[in-house]
Amino acid sequence: MGEDDASRIGLTRRRCLKRGGAAAAGGLLAGCTSDPSGSTDSTATETADATATTTTSPTETETTTDGEGDSGSYSVSMAPVGEVEFDAVPTSVLTYYPVSADAAVAFGHGDAITGIGYDKELFGNTVDYYYDALDGVEFEWEELGRVTPASNPNALDRELFYELDSDVHFLDPALLRSSSFDWSEDEVASIASDVGPWFGNYYSRTNAEPPEPYRDRYEYYTLWEYLGHIAAVFREEERYRAFKSLRDELVARIQADLPPVSERPSLAVVAYTGGTFWPYDFTQEGYLWAHLRPFGMPNAFAATDAETGSGGSYDYEAMVETAPDVVLRYWGTALGDSFSSNREAVLSDPLADEVPAFRDGRYFPSGNGMQGPIMNLFQLEMTAKQLFPDRFGEWPGYGDGEAYPEIPEDGRLFDRDRVTDIVTGEF
Repeated sequence: MGEDDASRIGLTRRRCLKRGGAAAAGGLLAGCTSDPSGSTDSTATETADATATTTTSPTETETTTDGEGDSGSYSVSMAPVGEVEFDAVPTSVLTYYPVSADAAVAFGHGDAITGIGYDKELFGNTVDYYYDALDGVEFEWEELGRVTPASNPNALDRELFYELDSDVHFLDPALLRSSSFDWSEDEVASIASDVGPWFGNYYSRTNAEPPEPYRDRYEYYTLWEYLGHIAAVFREEERYRAFKSLRDELVARIQADLPPVSERPSLAVVAYTGGTFWPYDFTQEGYLWAHLRPFGMPNAFAATDAETGSGGSYDYEAMVETAPDVVLRYWGTALGDSFSSNREAVLSDPLADEVPAFRDGRYFPSGNGMQGPIMNLFQLEMTAKQLFPDRFGEWPGYGDGEAYPEIPEDGRLFDRDRVTDIVTGEF
């Protein structure tokens, strides 16, 4: 390792160290690293200059600070990382999934993003699809770094974490220990100690069981609880509350106008390729379905023996048997021309007329469940129009597949200008 690299790592290491003599005695803060057994020290040593502790609402976190605004050290606690201390608000952050990228932008810290995960174009299009409908809100992803090798977007390159040198990594260390990436505890700990701490909770996505080393200290969060923790990292609780209020108003508006459950159409959420459909169980717990759960829709696959996810697949004959009234293509909003061409193929199949959704043209692109505050608002509005056009207005269609379609102002279910004002701090 060269002298410059050593100096850089020494600097970033200090971001996670406690100040004063406690640092020398206690080493790294719990949440920045773990012992080889996978357990973390949950007892945080208070910093010498901490003078106030504020307990916030259930969707936020405990913060310790020595002053107002962005000055002074503070800590944020979340499972499974424990308590993580920051000397100052992070100015460089790795946002591996859209949920944290969208949150960073929404909370006014989009310029702090250093890198994103997996396929950059797919990631960028996922977020850009919605931002194009907002004046003054952008996500410049093209020049961002990435921690996935270009040759394999499903892998992680540890050296790229060092190159990006981020203050905090919005990525769950439990996921790194899983079979998906198969990192050792030492590999997880070295990035946290040499570069910056981990801060993520991936398994609340579907409330799935995390790897063994993390099970005892894992907790599951709703989407907006999780976003509250991310907001606390940026010390943007006020912006968070403004977004949460806007979201609650939108959900209340939608639910007040929903028909009785018995009159709601049956819904199938699928992935699709080459004549094969893979069903999702959108009624399960987890923030992956935060844009669908408020509608209380019956799952068209519930009356069948369908296995959801990659383990189960359906052909057209099975879709005829399932007979969904509406079909949503999961993550279809980011697929562009690919979704448009596939939609034509689906609706022109000889069996399409025997599937109510296809016969009626009710096969729509849906959003991505790894959604932040802005994405969640648009995806709730989009779903409302796709499912209940007679109550919330017609969904305008896919358009060019690159941007959220234009909706007349009197047909919008939430105020775009209010979103922009929150992002820019003018609220």
